Amino acid sequence: MTFALSRRRFVAGSAALLSAGCVRPAWSTGSPASLPIPALVDGINGEPVDLKIRSGQWSFKPGVTTPTLGLSQDYLGPTIRTRRNSELNLHYHNTLSEGVAIHGHGLHVPGEVDGGPQLEIAPGCQWQPSLSIVQPAATCWYHSHTHGKSGEQVYRGLAGMIIIDDEVSDAVELPRQYGIDDLPVIIQDRTFDAQGRLVYSLDEAGEDGWLGETVVINGAISPVARVPAGKVRLRLLNGANARFYIVAFSDNRPFYKIASDGGLLTAPVRLTTMEMSPGERCEIVVDLTDGKSAELLTLFEDEFDEDDNGIVRNLLDRLVRSDKPVPQPSLTLAVDSTLPAHTVPLPDKLATIVRPKETEILRTRDFILDMQDGGGGSHGGHAAMDMTINGAAMDMNVINERVRRGEWERWRIRSNQGAHPFHVHGCSFLIDQMEGAAAPPDQQGWKDTVVLDDDDWSEIVVRFDHPATEQHPYMYHCHILEHEDRGMMGQFTVS
Repeated sequence: MTFALSRRRFVAGSAALLSAGCVRPAWSTGSPASLPIPALVDGINGEPVDLKIRSGQWSFKPGVTTPTLGLSQDYLGPTIRTRRNSELNLHYHNTLSEGVAIHGHGLHVPGEVDGGPQLEIAPGCQWQPSLSIVQPAATCWYHSHTHGKSGEQVYRGLAGMIIIDDEVSDAVELPRQYGIDDLPVIIQDRTFDAQGRLVYSLDEAGEDGWLGETVVINGAISPVARVPAGKVRLRLLNGANARFYIVAFSDNRPFYKIASDGGLLTAPVRLTTMEMSPGERCEIVVDLTDGKSAELLTLFEDEFDEDDNGIVRNLLDRLVRSDKPVPQPSLTLAVDSTLPAHTVPLPDKLATIVRPKETEILRTRDFILDMQDGGGGSHGGHAAMDMTINGAAMDMNVINERVRRGEWERWRIRSNQGAHPFHVHGCSFLIDQMEGAAAPPDQQGWKDTVVLDDDDWSEIVVRFDHPATEQHPYMYHCHILEHEDRGMMGQFTVS
């Protein structure tokens, strides 16, 4: 199995880390912690799910306390489990001294409950959206989408996972014991100072966004999860601000990707390495019936040079031969034979995906992402908008596109400089072309984020089935959060 690494990545982010005086803390080694498992909240029965947006204190490593943000907990938020054809009632209460907007990333809901920046919750205020869940089973998430502050608020902890089930997912033989053989795995990278405090600055972020030094999983550094001697499902979420990750196991064992952003694939896809861009979700299944533990590596894509043909071959062999230190595992799956194990073979078929006919695609739109010299200034106050889509920076008072409800469209997206994960609100779409080439098998499911580069166009086919008004429009934007905060975002209505 080879791994395509066709993107040209910037290196300016590393300079930002040096200028901030960041050092790798002495407490980054020691006894591994247990994998924190976010509390599972029932969002099916219609009862309100209370989510208090608050400050907290979190130990990324034992004995070191870090000021953080969270939703009803000190860092991150609970996992909300809901179901197709049910009503999900959320009750947000903002106890912070600044406004916060919370977006339901991947949810197919109207603009008035999507949680875009127009729906910012003022300090001390509440927001109680009622969400009709009508989409297929999927792993989604919720996170800060505050205008100009998304990056910092997510970095400090305002994010959590949403799991949607349906009859199709019920019928497929897959691991489903939450916290045992079905694990939420929120991957992020963070930089800490010598006292263990989070280091972040939008103004000092490089062109690539803010790149942390240390991988954290559910808020822990190199944790260990006790899992059964069977098949284990990892719901991977790239919750980073800006990092593209390469995911692999240290022994090069294969795993099977079973779902992408918007739900199950048509069939499992066998992989040994996998890339994840910011905002993406990938569900994978790894087989541990041999009783051997497995070490998950989360590598920084920008640290790997390309071969002449743009392919990284024998990734793990190159790690051993390189002068870089072999990275410590980001997560260890330690087998515990006393736990109930899922040993049923993976099904050959998972879900049915029907693509629109070419005659059903009624319009084509082009989007070009660009980065320009902004001349410095206070990005948090939007004094220097240096990142644009189609030549325009985000303006809360401007509707950039108007889309007709229920009609298929083709969106062509490319970058004039560098790699970007392009996210669209209120929908799932299908990728026709990814950076000028056909989408690989593991990217042929329902998505809400597509990667583009300055090599060629990426193309998606998309349809919007819910309204989004001028007062509550949807967003399209780069999901490198610092790019979003600096203006690489647009608004559109659906009517």
